[in-house]
Amino acid sequence: MLTVSKDYNPVFKELRLAIKTEDINRVHEQALYVHALAHDKRLTNLHQHTFQDQCLQGLNNISFRHTVSKKYQGYRTLAFFIFHMTRIEDICANTLIANQSQVIFNDNWLEKLNINRVDTGNSMTQDEMEDFSANIIQEELFAYRFAVGKQTQNVIKNLSVTDLKQRPSQEQLNFIFSSKSVLKHKDSAWLVDYWGKKNIGELLLMPITLHELVHLNDCLAIIKATK
Repeated sequence: MLTVSKDYNPVFKELRLAIKTEDINRVHEQALYVHALAHDKRLTNLHQHTFQDQCLQGLNNISFRHTVSKKYQGYRTLAFFIFHMTRIEDICANTLIANQSQVIFNDNWLEKLNINRVDTGNSMTQDEMEDFSANIIQEELFAYRFAVGKQTQNVIKNLSVTDLKQRPSQEQLNFIFSSKSVLKHKDSAWLVDYWGKKNIGELLLMPITLHELVHLNDCLAIIKATK
């Protein structure tokens, strides 16, 4: 069984050090591994279960759609957490780091997912959350997450040492709003300001890797509460 203290923190510390010392080969190695730990093990054919595999054991329709977290606004669902953290990965890896199209804007993902929004969901009302969670297609959500993870792995592999110190351009930040990837709402808009102050090396740490572990633990808490 994986533990954060034994299996995550030491590798995350190594990634932070590699970024600081601009050891790009080590950045590739550690970032790819830490990122893979928060996804399905099939993403990189890891010969072990990942934190996602471990945290989502016992997932069923009730825990996916109807059980809510006591944290945050008090009505977020597991379906939301999976979508939210995957959208943030998609936005940051593709718009802010690689300056390329987000996965969600290709291959009819909105239709496949059975949803009508591409934002991170931070500002969802309780009614919006219930409607979103009731209608999103679970299998397609995990397929979307898998596609985003694959794309992020490629983004990480293509990073150069000079990329690590680069910050997103104003054009990239503006696109996040214009594409409605983040809404101009007080509960969401702060994300763009937060990301805009970080360079690519810092974005690798948060949100590309650590953010996902935080919300996988939220998912685990929901599954435990359902039992």
